[in-house]
Amino acid sequence: YRNEEHNMATRITNQATLTYQYGNMTGVASSNIATATLQEALTTVKTALDTAYRADQAITYILTMANSGSNALTNVTITDDLGTYTPAGGTTPVTPLTYAGPAQLYINGVLSGAITPAVNDRSIVFTIPSLAAGANAMILYKANVNGFAPLSTDTSITNTVSITADELTDALQDSHTLAAEAYANVSILKDMSPDPVTDGGVLTYSFTLYNYGNTEATNVVLRDAFSPAPAGLTVSINGTAVPSSGYTYTDGVLTLPSTATAITLTVPAATFTQDATTGAVTINPGMTTVTVSGTI
Repeated sequence: YRNEEHNMATRITNQATLTYQYGNMTGVASSNIATATLQEALTTVKTALDTAYRADQAITYILTMANSGSNALTNVTITDDLGTYTPAGGTTPVTPLTYAGPAQLYINGVLSGAITPAVNDRSIVFTIPSLAAGANAMILYKANVNGFAPLSTDTSITNTVSITADELTDALQDSHTLAAEAYANVSILKDMSPDPVTDGGVLTYSFTLYNYGNTEATNVVLRDAFSPAPAGLTVSINGTAVPSSGYTYTDGVLTLPSTATAITLTVPAATFTQDATTGAVTINPGMTTVTVSGTI
């Protein structure tokens, strides 16, 4: 998402009229409508180093300001709403970002030092006591994606700042929108049963694959080196038997699927539900189960 430089501007319009006489007659004339723009001295751009976000990610935001006026600006106050929004069907706003800090302030490209915001329930507030005429300021700060952030592929976080100063007639605002990243995030859980197993008995290995991302995981390859190596393997994916041509099993090493088979192993995307009352987002991971049995 592209961010443009924003400043508060007032459109001035002006039209003149005149009356005149000729003989016993009176005439009236109107000028064209002249326009001019009254522009505030401060301009700002809000952006981020990151191009998208995922669950629990740290986002680095960059706020730049330039005082193009002939006088210093005092008590420059920057309020960041941390993406606060109201969930669909809800009435209470929630905030999908949590300020992480520390924040750094640069004046005219030179590090001035740390700048600590006041942290509120729905926002953070930075204050710069004075910004000299012709000077520019930049604040770098981090915010973490929290449990109120939407995570589906068609969602986003819009983060807005509002800036005031003693010399500004209107508050200045700028926003930056980050889309939820399309990604898969797969983990694996392994279990063996029965326990204990007797020599010559059948041991079953269960592999549960979880996908916490919003995109299906494809071309998944499962490998396991069994020791001791079971004999007479049977393999299934989500309860469907896999023929021996669908996997390789050499010297106790299982590879599923084999490179020569049309069988594929995938893990579906997670689904996400948001409580309209609390705003909390629940991740329901996609799941695929692989079962391998053999005689020990």
